Formats: sequence, C-alpha cells, structure tokens
Amino acid sequence: MIVIINEDYQVKVDNYANYTLLKAVRDESGAIKTGKDNLPKFAVNGYYSNMGRAMNACIHLMLEDKYDVMELTQYLDELENLEAKFRPVMKRFREGD
Repeated sequence: MIVIINEDYQVKVDNYANYTLLKAVRDESGAIKTGKDNLPKFAVNGYYSNMGRAMNACIHLMLEDKYDVMELTQYLDELENLEAKFRPVMKRFREGD
C-alpha cells in the first residue's frame, strides 16, 4: 500500500510493517520525472519501523528541501511550523502505539 503525504513524499507500507519513505525525483526544471509507464519516479529516502518515524523523517526532509542554509532560530521556527501542520496526524499515530 502507498500512503501519499504530498506531491513529493509517499510512504510505502509493506506486509511486514516496513515503512519506506519515498521522494519524487525531479529534473533540472523542477518537474517530476516519469518512468516508462508514465508514472512518477520515486527514490527511497529511508526505511522505518512505523509510520510515525517515517513522518518525522519526512518533516525534516521537507525543511532540507526548502532551505540550503538556515540560522538555528529559523530552523527551529520552521520545524515548529511543519510539526504544527502535521500534529493532528502525528497525534493519531502516537495514540495507536
């Protein structure tokens, strides 16, 4: 099963509770590359033991995507904003643990 987080990120859930974080591959123009089957190409960004950990990693990767260099206070502010955006979802995963 594939769980779509946004246009760039997905989590592939395998039968044995393996959670693979996938990121869309983009070309130089910023467009998402497609394969021979005309489906978007995704690269593996990590393997996780549960969805909550995959989501946490995704949040940090989203920051890396947006900024090359950040001051610490800016990083913490942006991290807080992204965490707030995903807080309702993350809370549901914690409740299920």
